[in-house]
Amino acid sequence: MTLPTASAPSDTAIAWCLLDAQGRELSSSEADRAFYAASTIKLHVLLAALRAGDRGELDLGAEVAATSTFTGEGGASFTLAGDHLDPTHPPEGEPVPVRELLVRMIDRSSNEATDHVLSLVGLEAVASVIADLDLPATCVERMIGDGAALAAGRTNETSARDLARTMDAIVRSGSALAREALAAQRIRIIGRAVRPGVPVLSKSGWVDGFRHDVAAIGGSDGAGFHVLAVMTGGWAEEEADERILARTRELLPAGVLR
Repeated sequence: MTLPTASAPSDTAIAWCLLDAQGRELSSSEADRAFYAASTIKLHVLLAALRAGDRGELDLGAEVAATSTFTGEGGASFTLAGDHLDPTHPPEGEPVPVRELLVRMIDRSSNEATDHVLSLVGLEAVASVIADLDLPATCVERMIGDGAALAAGRTNETSARDLARTMDAIVRSGSALAREALAAQRIRIIGRAVRPGVPVLSKSGWVDGFRHDVAAIGGSDGAGFHVLAVMTGGWAEEEADERILARTRELLPAGVLR
Protein backbone atom coordinates (compact mmCIF):
# COMPACT_ATOMS: atom_id res chain seq x y z
CA MET A 1 0.00 0.00 0.00
CA THR A 2 1.37 3.45 -0.92
CA LEU A 3 1.43 5.70 2.12
CA PRO A 4 2.16 9.41 2.56
CA THR A 5 5.84 9.88 3.36
CA ALA A 6 8.27 11.76 1.09
CA SER A 7 9.49 11.62 -2.48
CA ALA A 8 12.55 9.41 -2.94
CA PRO A 9 15.69 11.41 -3.79
CA SER A 10 16.97 11.51 -7.36
CA ASP A 11 20.62 11.29 -6.26
CA THR A 12 22.63 9.47 -3.60
CA ALA A 13 24.03 11.11 -0.51
CA ILE A 14 25.57 10.22 2.84
CA ALA A 15 26.20 12.51 5.80
CA TRP A 16 27.55 11.93 9.28
CA CYS A 17 28.49 13.60 12.53
CA LEU A 18 30.51 12.12 15.40
CA LEU A 19 30.61 13.69 18.87
CA ASP A 20 32.68 12.78 21.91
CA ALA A 21 31.51 12.57 25.52
CA GLN A 22 31.89 16.34 25.93
CA GLY A 23 29.74 17.01 22.89
CA ARG A 24 32.74 18.07 20.81
CA GLU A 25 32.64 17.28 17.12
CA LEU A 26 35.29 14.78 16.08
CA SER A 27 34.31 14.15 12.47
CA SER A 28 31.61 15.24 10.06
CA SER A 29 30.69 15.32 6.39
CA GLU A 30 27.66 17.06 4.84
CA ALA A 31 26.47 17.29 8.45
CA ASP A 32 24.13 20.23 7.87
CA ARG A 33 22.44 18.70 4.84
CA ALA A 34 18.71 18.29 5.45
CA PHE A 35 17.21 14.85 4.77
CA TYR A 36 13.67 13.61 5.15
CA ALA A 37 13.83 12.54 8.79
CA ALA A 38 11.60 9.44 8.76
CA SER A 39 11.31 7.94 12.25
CA THR A 40 14.24 9.88 13.69
CA ILE A 41 11.71 12.65 14.51
CA LYS A 42 10.57 10.34 17.30
CA LEU A 43 13.59 11.51 19.30
CA HIS A 44 12.30 15.09 19.21
CA VAL A 45 8.81 13.93 20.12
CA LEU A 46 10.28 11.93 23.01
CA LEU A 47 12.12 14.97 24.36
CA ALA A 48 8.98 17.10 24.09
CA ALA A 49 6.97 14.52 26.05
CA LEU A 50 9.64 14.09 28.73
CA ARG A 51 9.85 17.85 29.20
CA ALA A 52 6.05 18.09 29.41
CA GLY A 53 6.18 15.39 32.07
CA ASP A 54 8.85 17.26 34.03
CA ARG A 55 6.69 20.41 33.94
CA GLY A 56 3.64 18.54 35.17
CA GLU A 57 1.79 19.10 31.90
CA LEU A 58 1.73 15.41 30.95
CA ASP A 59 1.17 12.54 33.36
CA LEU A 60 3.34 9.71 32.03
CA GLY A 61 1.58 7.27 34.34
CA ALA A 62 -1.90 8.14 33.14
CA GLU A 63 -3.82 5.77 30.90
CA VAL A 64 -5.30 6.81 27.57
CA ALA A 65 -7.42 4.88 25.08
CA ALA A 66 -5.32 3.40 22.28
CA THR A 67 -6.24 4.69 18.83
CA SER A 68 -5.04 4.87 15.24
CA THR A 69 -7.28 7.84 14.34
CA PHE A 70 -6.03 11.38 14.88
CA THR A 71 -6.79 15.02 14.10
CA GLY A 72 -4.34 16.46 11.60
CA GLU A 73 -3.95 19.36 9.19
CA GLY A 74 -6.85 21.81 9.27
CA GLY A 75 -8.70 19.75 11.87
CA ALA A 76 -9.21 16.87 9.46
CA SER A 77 -9.36 13.37 10.88
CA PHE A 78 -7.13 10.63 9.47
CA THR A 79 -6.62 6.97 10.32
CA LEU A 80 -3.34 5.12 10.01
CA ALA A 81 -3.40 2.01 7.87
CA GLY A 82 -1.19 -0.44 6.00
CA ASP A 83 2.53 -0.21 6.73
CA HIS A 84 1.91 2.48 9.34
CA LEU A 85 0.32 -0.07 11.68
CA ASP A 86 2.15 -2.05 14.36
CA PRO A 87 0.44 -5.45 14.85
CA THR A 88 1.53 -5.47 18.50
CA HIS A 89 -0.12 -2.14 19.31
CA PRO A 90 -2.98 -2.30 21.84
CA PRO A 91 -6.42 -2.66 20.21
CA GLU A 92 -8.57 0.40 19.58
CA GLY A 93 -9.96 1.76 22.83
CA GLU A 94 -7.82 -0.40 25.13
CA PRO A 95 -6.22 1.54 28.00
CA VAL A 96 -2.50 2.15 27.56
CA PRO A 97 -0.20 4.17 29.84
CA VAL A 98 1.38 7.26 28.29
CA ARG A 99 4.74 5.92 29.45
CA GLU A 100 4.19 2.80 27.34
CA LEU A 101 3.38 4.94 24.30
CA LEU A 102 6.77 6.66 24.69
CA VAL A 103 8.56 3.32 24.89
CA ARG A 104 6.68 1.83 21.93
CA MET A 105 7.42 4.95 19.89
CA ILE A 106 11.15 4.23 20.29
CA ASP A 107 11.79 0.52 20.79
CA ARG A 108 9.56 -0.69 17.91
CA SER A 109 9.14 2.69 16.17
CA SER A 110 5.34 2.59 16.50
CA ASN A 111 3.64 5.21 14.35
CA GLU A 112 0.37 4.86 16.28
CA ALA A 113 2.24 5.61 19.51
CA THR A 114 4.08 8.54 17.93
CA ASP A 115 0.94 10.23 16.61
CA HIS A 116 -0.79 9.60 19.94
CA VAL A 117 2.04 11.29 21.83
CA LEU A 118 2.01 14.15 19.31
CA SER A 119 -1.72 14.56 19.90
CA LEU A 120 -1.03 14.84 23.63
CA VAL A 121 1.86 17.33 23.53
CA GLY A 122 1.26 19.15 20.22
CA LEU A 123 3.56 20.00 17.34
CA GLU A 124 4.31 23.33 19.03
CA ALA A 125 5.97 21.52 21.95
CA VAL A 126 8.21 19.65 19.53
CA ALA A 127 9.07 22.91 17.75
CA SER A 128 10.02 24.37 21.13
CA VAL A 129 12.45 21.49 21.77
CA ILE A 130 13.99 22.02 18.34
CA ALA A 131 14.40 25.74 19.04
CA ASP A 132 15.84 25.16 22.52
CA LEU A 133 18.45 22.76 21.11
CA ASP A 134 19.18 25.19 18.24
CA LEU A 135 18.72 22.61 15.49
CA PRO A 136 18.69 24.69 12.29
CA ALA A 137 18.00 21.88 9.82
CA THR A 138 15.24 20.20 11.84
CA CYS A 139 11.50 20.64 11.49
CA VAL A 140 8.56 18.49 12.56
CA GLU A 141 5.59 19.99 10.76
CA ARG A 142 3.15 17.10 10.52
CA MET A 143 2.01 13.91 12.14
CA ILE A 144 2.93 10.61 10.54
CA GLY A 145 0.47 9.53 7.85
CA ASP A 146 -1.36 12.87 7.67
CA GLY A 147 -2.07 13.05 3.96
CA ALA A 148 -3.69 16.51 4.17
CA ALA A 149 -0.56 17.93 5.81
CA LEU A 150 1.63 16.29 3.20
CA ALA A 151 -0.51 17.83 0.44
CA ALA A 152 -0.15 21.21 2.15
CA GLY A 153 3.64 20.93 1.92
CA ARG A 154 4.33 20.06 5.55
CA THR A 155 7.42 17.94 6.08
CA ASN A 156 9.72 16.45 8.72
CA GLU A 157 13.44 16.97 8.18
CA THR A 158 16.72 16.87 10.07
CA SER A 159 20.48 16.67 9.54
CA ALA A 160 23.25 14.44 10.83
CA ARG A 161 24.59 17.22 13.07
CA ASP A 162 21.14 17.95 14.47
CA LEU A 163 20.50 14.25 15.10
CA ALA A 164 23.81 13.82 16.91
CA ARG A 165 23.07 16.86 19.11
CA THR A 166 19.57 15.55 19.83
CA MET A 167 20.84 12.16 20.96
CA ASP A 168 23.51 13.88 23.04
CA ALA A 169 20.81 15.94 24.77
CA ILE A 170 18.71 12.85 25.49
CA VAL A 171 21.66 10.98 27.01
CA ARG A 172 22.55 13.99 29.15
CA SER A 173 18.93 14.37 30.31
CA GLY A 174 19.42 11.37 32.56
CA SER A 175 15.98 9.95 31.70
CA ALA A 176 15.87 6.28 32.63
CA LEU A 177 12.80 5.80 30.43
CA ALA A 178 14.64 7.18 27.41
CA ARG A 179 17.74 5.08 28.04
CA GLU A 180 15.73 1.87 28.44
CA ALA A 181 13.69 2.50 25.28
CA LEU A 182 16.71 3.46 23.18
CA ALA A 183 18.67 0.45 24.45
CA ALA A 184 15.79 -1.82 23.39
CA GLN A 185 15.43 -0.42 19.86
CA ARG A 186 14.73 -3.35 17.56
CA ILE A 187 15.96 -2.01 14.20
CA ARG A 188 19.67 -1.35 14.71
CA ILE A 189 22.23 -0.42 12.09
CA ILE A 190 25.19 1.26 13.83
CA GLY A 191 24.80 -1.18 16.72
CA ARG A 192 25.55 -4.15 14.45
CA ALA A 193 29.19 -3.04 14.28
CA VAL A 194 29.57 -2.71 18.07
CA ARG A 195 30.94 -5.58 20.11
CA PRO A 196 28.68 -7.33 22.63
CA GLY A 197 28.67 -5.76 26.08
CA VAL A 198 29.15 -2.19 24.87
CA PRO A 199 26.00 -0.14 25.60
CA VAL A 200 24.22 1.20 22.51
CA LEU A 201 21.33 3.64 22.68
CA SER A 202 19.95 4.22 19.20
CA LYS A 203 17.10 5.23 16.92
CA SER A 204 16.88 4.44 13.24
CA GLY A 205 14.51 5.75 10.62
CA TRP A 206 13.67 4.71 7.09
CA VAL A 207 11.26 5.14 4.20
CA ASP A 208 11.86 4.31 0.55
CA GLY A 209 15.02 6.12 -0.49
CA PHE A 210 16.09 7.22 3.00
CA ARG A 211 17.85 5.21 5.72
CA HIS A 212 19.29 6.76 8.90
CA ASP A 213 20.62 5.82 12.33
CA VAL A 214 21.91 7.72 15.35
CA ALA A 215 23.48 6.06 18.37
CA ALA A 216 25.19 6.79 21.66
CA ILE A 217 27.86 4.12 22.12
CA GLY A 218 29.61 3.22 25.38
CA GLY A 219 29.41 4.82 28.81
CA SER A 220 26.85 2.75 30.70
CA ASP A 221 26.87 5.43 33.41
CA GLY A 222 26.19 8.17 30.86
CA ALA A 223 29.85 9.18 30.64
CA GLY A 224 32.61 8.29 28.20
CA PHE A 225 30.29 7.80 25.27
CA HIS A 226 30.39 8.75 21.59
CA VAL A 227 27.40 9.83 19.54
CA LEU A 228 27.34 8.97 15.85
CA ALA A 229 24.62 9.98 13.37
CA VAL A 230 24.69 8.72 9.78
CA MET A 231 22.03 9.68 7.23
CA THR A 232 21.68 8.33 3.69
CA GLY A 233 19.53 9.02 0.68
CA GLY A 234 19.09 7.34 -2.67
CA TRP A 235 20.22 3.78 -1.89
CA ALA A 236 18.25 0.60 -1.36
CA GLU A 237 18.08 -0.68 2.22
CA GLU A 238 20.91 -3.22 2.05
CA GLU A 239 23.38 -0.88 0.38
CA ALA A 240 22.45 1.99 2.68
CA ASP A 241 23.09 -0.22 5.71
CA GLU A 242 26.48 -1.26 4.34
CA ARG A 243 27.46 2.37 3.90
CA ILE A 244 26.31 3.26 7.41
CA LEU A 245 28.26 0.31 8.82
CA ALA A 246 31.35 1.27 6.84
CA ARG A 247 31.28 4.79 8.30
CA THR A 248 30.73 3.32 11.76
CA ARG A 249 33.81 1.09 11.49
CA GLU A 250 35.92 3.98 10.22
CA LEU A 251 34.82 6.51 12.84
CA LEU A 252 34.28 4.73 16.15
CA PRO A 253 37.18 3.77 18.47
CA ALA A 254 38.49 0.27 17.75
CA GLY A 255 37.82 -0.77 21.33
CA VAL A 256 34.03 -0.67 20.89
CA LEU A 257 33.91 -2.46 17.53
CA ARG A 258 33.39 -6.13 16.80
